[in-house]
Amino acid sequence: MDPEKLYERLNEYFPNELDLMKYLKIGACWEYFITEHSTEEETPKLHYFLHKKDENTLIMSKTDPQIKPDLILYFTEQAILQLIEGNPPAATYYERYNDVMDNPKPDIELDNKVNKPRLKLWRIGYKKWTEVYDF
Repeated sequence: MDPEKLYERLNEYFPNELDLMKYLKIGACWEYFITEHSTEEETPKLHYFLHKKDENTLIMSKTDPQIKPDLILYFTEQAILQLIEGNPPAATYYERYNDVMDNPKPDIELDNKVNKPRLKLWRIGYKKWTEVYDF
């Protein structure tokens, strides 16, 4: 899929599913790298950010929001499209995420990197988030 078309499709889901960041404090930020076939590819097909502006607003942008990301996420295009198929609620999205993480297949991979110390993450809500979404 063309990168712009992919971005548009992802933008229909991520900023509209507020529960993805439900337990996180305002300012939580994730950085995404979407690749074609493998998370090990050096050149991403698409790079964007998702951050929590307030309790009712998630912002998705290709422009760096000047917030240090809490998590850096790596997906193949097929993996991310599989996760958002049917615009699932956050709980289903995270169930799918864990399934792909545990059972990667060719072209369907994901990975993540924690980008802040654990104590700092716990303070901004990740402890509750990890308990609720089984991470």
